[in-house]
Amino acid sequence: MMARLPNYAVPTGEFIQEWMDDKGVTGADMARRLGVSAKHVSELLSGGVALTPAIAVALESVTGVPADHWSRMEALYRADLVRLAAEAELVSQYERVKAFPLKFLRRLGFITAGSDDKPGVVRQFYQFFRVTSMNSLEVTWRHGVAYRRAAAANSNSEALLTWLTVAERDIEFASLAHFDKDALRRLIPVLRAMSCDTPSAYVKSVTSALAGVGVALCLVPEVPGLGIHGATRWINGHPVIQLSLRGKTDDQLWFTLFHEIGHVMLHDARGLFLSGIDSQQEAEADQFAADTLIPPLMADRLPLSRNLTDVRQFAAEIGIAPGVVLGRIQHETGDYGWGHQLKQHFEFSYH
Repeated sequence: MMARLPNYAVPTGEFIQEWMDDKGVTGADMARRLGVSAKHVSELLSGGVALTPAIAVALESVTGVPADHWSRMEALYRADLVRLAAEAELVSQYERVKAFPLKFLRRLGFITAGSDDKPGVVRQFYQFFRVTSMNSLEVTWRHGVAYRRAAAANSNSEALLTWLTVAERDIEFASLAHFDKDALRRLIPVLRAMSCDTPSAYVKSVTSALAGVGVALCLVPEVPGLGIHGATRWINGHPVIQLSLRGKTDDQLWFTLFHEIGHVMLHDARGLFLSGIDSQQEAEADQFAADTLIPPLMADRLPLSRNLTDVRQFAAEIGIAPGVVLGRIQHETGDYGWGHQLKQHFEFSYH
């Protein structure tokens, strides 16, 4: 753990005063020896004026202590003053920062400073958002690209901005191919077939396959209370699909994934699309996901009764996981009280 720096600054003049006291030199005498006014010595001792290189050289002659030693002490003192002023400013912003989900950022490791270290918490908060103040954060999001403006206008903007920014941090060093929409279209059946694998296998495979066609997939735990399954926006020419994995079951993951892919295939690259927000575009993405997972020509054959064998057989016939089929049946019938053993559950650990 990094040692905390002291919350005070010691003027170089205090060390000069110690030498004077030890040698029995008065302020007036020191002024005569240095060739400056008594007022200048008084201000020098209190830190009111800076110790200049010329005074450092004079002090070497008077005290025998090398000039560079006095200059280093003065530089450290002035740096401490700047640091303490900056920390005071950080502390003044703490109440505003508390509106954001700090516990969530701690859980993901973006904030490690102790809760009693207010300047440390605020500093790491700013580092996470790549800003220097709350004002610059607001300017960055409200006057940035379209998806940022949309996020800033959300009713739960602090949680949403935090959740979206986690994905931005994740893709900073991601290796993504040039985005190829036709290649993504060809990849969709391959992704769909991956649903039959286990979550531990397909999460990594799907992420790698999408990166190969220029799409970033980020799995970021949900911020408590945010209530969003997924989001899609474009960053530097690449679609970024972000999933919260709410519920942690395969039917929700695959429907949300293809819902977000639907936005990539169908909608404007300048926008921010949040799952669960009523709109025509959301309805179109829902339909895209539903038709991708269960083709319309097969939808009439969905086994709607409580028969696990029929669900498994239908899933095998169309080449997707039984849990995904069950999720569609439950949505169609409104009957969620059966068949949960068909769904694959998994625990999600961020990095």
